[in-house]
This record gives sequence, structure tokens and C-alpha cells, in this order.
Amino acid sequence: MDKPIAHRIPLLLACLAGAFIGCPADAQDDVQAWGSVVATGPVRGNLFLWLEGQARLTDDVGGGSQFIVRPAIGARIAPDAHAIAGYAYVRTDPETGRITNEHRLWQQVQFAAVRGSSGTPLVLSRTRFEQRLIEGRGDTGWRLRQLVRLQVPIARQRKVHAVAFTEGFFNLNSTGWGARDGVDQWRTFVGIGLPVAPRIRIEPGYLNQHVFRRGEDRTNHVLSATLLIGL
Repeated sequence: MDKPIAHRIPLLLACLAGAFIGCPADAQDDVQAWGSVVATGPVRGNLFLWLEGQARLTDDVGGGSQFIVRPAIGARIAPDAHAIAGYAYVRTDPETGRITNEHRLWQQVQFAAVRGSSGTPLVLSRTRFEQRLIEGRGDTGWRLRQLVRLQVPIARQRKVHAVAFTEGFFNLNSTGWGARDGVDQWRTFVGIGLPVAPRIRIEPGYLNQHVFRRGEDRTNHVLSATLLIGL
């Protein structure tokens, strides 16, 4: 790793983490825990399968919950670049309020925006479109998500990385079930990427989720861990 890049790691992570962690003093806060598994496997040629599962404990870690299953099929369109289309089922069971079942179609493109001197990706860009349908409601919500991820090796022999990302969620229309045109939420993550077995990595860390609402905004402080499996 280049020395100038190594010297900038603390500054880069601090800037990225602080970009959207700050929130209004009257925002509502919650403590949550999110766990997810993302597995990918080849089909034929450049085609691959993607399967993601998430479990979230909300409302002070256990008062409510959310579960997400996100299967998809993708194609590698260039080195460290892919295009994916898939489906997601989201079940939300808040501590107070009604259970909702959401169905999403989604499409994304991801590519390496910046590479290090060895050619390994340092900055990744991911753009995702979602079409959101809530059971019992007629409107379709269209949402754009833009993520920028920084991954910098800090222990080359063990392939350990410092990881940070920031992701904006933008509603492209308003719906009768509550989506409001404009900025929906912003997430910022800081953590570390650790190899645990061949082709398996875990990324634990802290995620700050700021949700923009008609009344008081909400800020969720999340203990997050993602298991990445390349089959």
C-alpha cells in the first residue's frame, strides 16, 4: 500500500463517518443490531447468483424486528464491475404499529472508481434502483440509492481492511403509504473487514442511519455485522 494513502486512512475514515452522523438535537434516537449474510456463486461464464438475508433487531434491540430476503442474478461486465437485477421481500414488525410486508424489484450497477497502486479497488460506487410495493396499498414507490465505499488494506499479509461507506436514499415520488419525494435516509458505516476462511469475510462495525421524516427525524445507532461468502 502506498505510504501517502496509509497516512490518510484516519482522515478519510473520519471524514466519511462524520459526513452524516451529525443530526438535529431533537431527532429521536434508537439502538439497533443488524446481521446479514451475502452469498454469491457462479452460474455460467460471467453470470452469477446473489442471495442476501438480513435480520434486524430494532426499538432498543428487541422491541421490534425486520427481516429481508434479497435473491438476484447478476453479470460481471468488467473487472470489479457488475450489473444485478433481483427481488426483495421485507417484513417489518415494529414495537408499536402494524406489521407490513413489502415486495421490491431492484436493479444495481457497481464498479471500482479508484484503484490502488497494486490494482486493487480502494473506492467502489454502487447505484441501486428500487420499485417498492406494500401489501394492501396500491402505490409503487420508486427509490434511488447511491453508495460510495472505501476499503483500504491495513494488514496486507492477513488481508485486513479498514472499511467505510456512505449511502444516500432518495425517493423519486410520493406515495399514499408514506414515502415522501426527496431524501429518505442516509447511512454511514465505519468498520473493519476480516478474513475468517477462504472466500469468507466478515465486516463488523458501527452504522449510523438518519431517517428524514415529516415530524422529528430519527437516528438509529446500529451494531452491524455482514458475512460475505463467495462460492
